[in-house]
Amino acid sequence: MQTTTLIGRTEALAVVHATVARAVAGSGGLLLFLGEAGVGKSRLLGEVARLAQERGMRVLEGRAAESGGAYRPLAEALLRGGAEDLDRAAVRPPYRAALGRLLPGWTTGGGEAPEPGVDPALVLGEAVVHLLRALVDGPCLLVLDDLHWADADTLALLGYLAGRLGDSRVLVAAAARDDEPNADALDRLAAGPGVRATPLTRLAPAELATLVRARTREPLDDDVLAALVARADGLPLLAEELLVEVLRSPPAAGAPPPVPRTVAALARRRLALLEPVAQQCLRVAAVAGTEPDWAVLPAAVGQPEAVVLAAARAAVGASLLREDAGRLRWRHALLREAVVADLVPPERAALARRAGEALLARGREEDAARAAGLLAAGGERERAAGLFLRLARRDRTTGALRHAGQLLDRATGVGADPAAVAVERVPLLTAAGRVGEALEAGVAALPSAAGDLHAELCLQLARAAVTARRWQEAEAYVERSGRPDDARSAVLVADAAFGAGDVDRAGALAATALARAERSGGPAVLCEALDVVGRVARLSDPGQARAAFSRAVQVAAEHRLVPQQVTGLIGLGTAELLVDETSEALPRARELALAAGLLGQAGAAEVILFDAVAVTRGPRAVEERARALLARAARLNLPEVHAASAFGVALARAAAGDPAGTEAALAQLPRSAAWPDAGPLEAAVRALPPLLAHDLAAANATLDAGLTVVVGHRAAAPLHQFGLWALLRTAVDDRGEAAREVLRGLPAALRPANRGALHYADAIAAGRQGRAGEAADLLARGDADLAGLSWLHRLLHLVVLDAAVTDGWGDPVPLLRADLAEHERAGDQQPARTCRALLARAGAPTRRGRGDSPVPGALRAAGVTSREMDVLALVSTGATNAQVAARLHLSPRTVETHVANLLAKLGVPDRGRLRERVAALTR
Repeated sequence: MQTTTLIGRTEALAVVHATVARAVAGSGGLLLFLGEAGVGKSRLLGEVARLAQERGMRVLEGRAAESGGAYRPLAEALLRGGAEDLDRAAVRPPYRAALGRLLPGWTTGGGEAPEPGVDPALVLGEAVVHLLRALVDGPCLLVLDDLHWADADTLALLGYLAGRLGDSRVLVAAAARDDEPNADALDRLAAGPGVRATPLTRLAPAELATLVRARTREPLDDDVLAALVARADGLPLLAEELLVEVLRSPPAAGAPPPVPRTVAALARRRLALLEPVAQQCLRVAAVAGTEPDWAVLPAAVGQPEAVVLAAARAAVGASLLREDAGRLRWRHALLREAVVADLVPPERAALARRAGEALLARGREEDAARAAGLLAAGGERERAAGLFLRLARRDRTTGALRHAGQLLDRATGVGADPAAVAVERVPLLTAAGRVGEALEAGVAALPSAAGDLHAELCLQLARAAVTARRWQEAEAYVERSGRPDDARSAVLVADAAFGAGDVDRAGALAATALARAERSGGPAVLCEALDVVGRVARLSDPGQARAAFSRAVQVAAEHRLVPQQVTGLIGLGTAELLVDETSEALPRARELALAAGLLGQAGAAEVILFDAVAVTRGPRAVEERARALLARAARLNLPEVHAASAFGVALARAAAGDPAGTEAALAQLPRSAAWPDAGPLEAAVRALPPLLAHDLAAANATLDAGLTVVVGHRAAAPLHQFGLWALLRTAVDDRGEAAREVLRGLPAALRPANRGALHYADAIAAGRQGRAGEAADLLARGDADLAGLSWLHRLLHLVVLDAAVTDGWGDPVPLLRADLAEHERAGDQQPARTCRALLARAGAPTRRGRGDSPVPGALRAAGVTSREMDVLALVSTGATNAQVAARLHLSPRTVETHVANLLAKLGVPDRGRLRERVAALTR
């Protein structure tokens, strides 16, 4: 036969040409061909590949197979494209670790397990994007066939890629039957963003006739052609296979053509051309799976390898098999299915059982799922159920969560114990962020659970309840487990008590949990216990908290428990921040998490660092990093990181005086009972503009309404706005004493930012009561607490110094002048305006100065203006009044006035001492 261009696919070919052209130009995506078996999907994929190569695209090809495991077609394409030989440094660390779930050679040995609540398919999808950029220098085409056999994780990953590749030169071209059991999943993929779904229908009789004529050099008899077209029924694949029959055995003149009525008859006819032993080899190969495994067939058939290979050779001659990319495959899946369908049930079961046993005997983990399916088909249901459960557990721990769910469904289908399935399904759904479904699945299975299975299921339910913040349910499930001496029980109860805010009880329970974990819990449970101990201690004793978290980090590092090590470092970092507002552990946590591909934990460390930067340099300093993290969290569906990043952007926009930008960022905060922090964070953002405008009453009303719901919760995060809340309530005389007492009893008061604000609030109260000396002392103590937090220090200073000016205590003028210089240097116009207004009220009005020289902070605090700085710079060089006047276009008398003002402000008797004083102040 000869090959020609495609017949009857004008519209589909137009889509192919347009899609490839867009990909070459930088707009990729997913082109998906859907249709029944034999309609020509694979032929169109070949046309896409041919056209892509003509346009200079690198082509990588992979194929899904029945029971092929998670990500099989994509892994094959990347491996054949040279991914294993790529320098690992070419891919960024977080995605390098994730690729270990797809490509065995990329395994890092510690970070491949998924994070709870983080969809590993999305993370892996982003990793594939980075890998393709490193692997292919230019436009690229991924050809993936037989996606009707693909697992759910592969389809989810492709859905992510389709939307992600819109601004890249990478195109995925795929094909799948639309009449298979996973048709719903394929429909969801087809409807996703970035997907161009192209359904293929059967050809018209005239088109089929044209196709047949194009495939042969010799003209066919009209009657033979008509019969062939009629039997093919619009399927081009069947027409071509029937043509093979006609060409192999031309019909006698006047005799009807040897055209079988069905594909099954076609397969039987070709199988009959083989010797009996070869027929048996092909039947076992057909039952064993969609791709013949020639290495395992000798054991399954019970024949020497030479006999099996001879059978394979004969099957090629009989047009049952063909060579494809170096492998011997069925000419079409329909032929393989026809061979299987022609077996009687007992024969099919016996052959499946033998093939399954042969696969298990080979001892390869990648064969286990296929072997389990074959054993189930052969009647070995209990063994199959055990294999499916074990494989589901493996896939859960390596991040193939959807495939793990499919395996659990298969275990259920072969009669696995519902409780055993639930023990695996509850942590699976919890890890996937579907905690409500996890609890429902576990509760449904509890009545059938007994003994150790019952206890294990209860503990899994307790962990899911903790994740869902259902504290009472968590404790009830622990009690129902009947395992009070299990270290996990103690850890879960302590965690639930802490989450509920019962800190004293949580402390006692945490100590018990730690003691049990040290005796018999294992390193992972010990790390969990130390984490609870650290979180409880952080509320009253940061030193003890640091010790607990440090030990957790050490234990995790010794046992290569990377997620637990990162968790410990984050806890250690928060304890460090409580002491001096700086942390060495948090950057370590972020880098370790990124290296291990734990993007959720990396984001958590980053957002905690945002707050430390904001109080030092101001909210605008975190905006660029917050936006980058927000984009990553949105792509990868990291809800808590997304929310915290949106808060950082909103705070930055509020500080910049951008109401529209502020509202756009606030709109991305989650509004659900599962995330109660949205209200307080929104209040913190909305209070900032009136605070910067020094409208203290409005700032207090906004902040108080949002923070009141969480300010009394002892386990709440120590936001720096807690101190501001007490300070504003005191400044505007709105239940200030009560607010200060509440804050004094909170762990948040340990933080320097909040402790300094509390000292300022106490200073205001003391000043109002006429205790001026005490007020000044409290102001100085607050200054010491806030000394390293430049932006927050200046912001809170405006509130307390307003009270000092109003109530007449302390010496606010030098402090206001120094702050004014810093506000102007930082470009903070509203606080600078407030400083000038307060100086004017204090009887020390300041002119902004009409000079060109910047004024150092120490000189600004003394009241030196920019014009006086111009004069000072020239006087310091020894210039006379006349020379200074000539340079600055001033009169000598004006210069003399400026010099006299400088001498008075800096407290020196003459020009000689003036230079010494300036040098000392600016050293």
